[in-house]
Amino acid sequence: MKTILFFCFLFIATLGLSQEQPTINDFNFESVSNPAFVLLDETPSAINTPESLKSLALYLSSGFSNTNIAVEVNPYWILGWSDADTSYEAYRGIVKKGEKQQIDPFKRLVTNSSVSLGYIDKQFEGFETSRKVIAFGGRFTLFEYYDAKRTREVLNVVSAVSGGHSNLTLDLFDAFIQAPPRDLSTPNGPEFCDEFLGNGTIPQEYRDAAVGFFIKYPEVNEQYDSPEEMLEVYFRENCDVSNAFIFNKKNIKPTVRLDGAIGYSWLFKENDVNAPTANRFGTWLTADVALAFSETNYLHFYGIGKYVDDGFMVNEEGMFFNDTFWDYGAKIELEYDRFKFSYEYLERAGVDNQFRSVGNITYQLSNEMSLVGGFGKDFPEDDNLITILGINWGINSGEKSFSKK
Repeated sequence: MKTILFFCFLFIATLGLSQEQPTINDFNFESVSNPAFVLLDETPSAINTPESLKSLALYLSSGFSNTNIAVEVNPYWILGWSDADTSYEAYRGIVKKGEKQQIDPFKRLVTNSSVSLGYIDKQFEGFETSRKVIAFGGRFTLFEYYDAKRTREVLNVVSAVSGGHSNLTLDLFDAFIQAPPRDLSTPNGPEFCDEFLGNGTIPQEYRDAAVGFFIKYPEVNEQYDSPEEMLEVYFRENCDVSNAFIFNKKNIKPTVRLDGAIGYSWLFKENDVNAPTANRFGTWLTADVALAFSETNYLHFYGIGKYVDDGFMVNEEGMFFNDTFWDYGAKIELEYDRFKFSYEYLERAGVDNQFRSVGNITYQLSNEMSLVGGFGKDFPEDDNLITILGINWGINSGEKSFSKK
């Protein structure tokens, strides 16, 4: 009878109570700016193609006393997608072409797009005082390409994350520990795995659960000599999956990537919400080529082309008028562990002495938060020194785990 119950429970475990899946919150939040701030030139970097956009992000820029703030939302984590759409395999864009698997180059248009809303109080060129401005923006990863080596690495990660345990007994044990009265979680995550892989530490509650598992299902003795042996395999496999997922965020980036962005803003001419507004519109494309020079670090080369229809212009009489122009430029960025060092240069076509030359340093404080600073020259001919310090926070707002496909 116990044998029948064992296999019944085993079957149930394989249907949905297997290994807990990681979430987007295990990735670094790498964004240092957003389209709303970029359109208003209130950004330490005008060239940015971040991975792993979370459901909600908060940006604070220099002039905190002026409440320069922006929020960004990724609809992929807000909308009610099906489990098939939110599996890690689907998130990575894995598709089958004949007998081979490959990465859909357009999948990130769905998973890595966002909309942003920003508010700043800033003195623009030609104005004697600061003006209140609201801006709306959106950005989209239009295309990304992985070379053969990086494609294989991504497929290996997807296989590790989606494949579950090496045998059904471990899946059953996973379901066993999560059920009442034990209510234990699947062990994973960097802190736990560092302790286990470094010191072989297994918490006592898991040891007690393994003993109870062997008592309830003595058939397990045919596969494992002791609860300790099973726990060793179970914990090691969980940590292998956790590490495969967590560390791929920096190890496997697209070889070539193209992003698009658009923004529109309203400047209140009299600093009153009921006053007439002037408007600025912009749209731009950013290309990113990432060269891997070690397993965890990259050298990025960016190029950007940006069109702006600027209604924030004033003449000598203080009258507003519109002007259109193109910005184009490039950026080089070294990504080294928690640091990013970069330099960017943009030039305004057809306008003398209008260019942006800025150096940046970004430090990843945690998975959720980064600190970024920019220093150099911005576009205006006068008062063009730029010194911006920003805090960017990808808020863990309840994103569900990647589902089993």
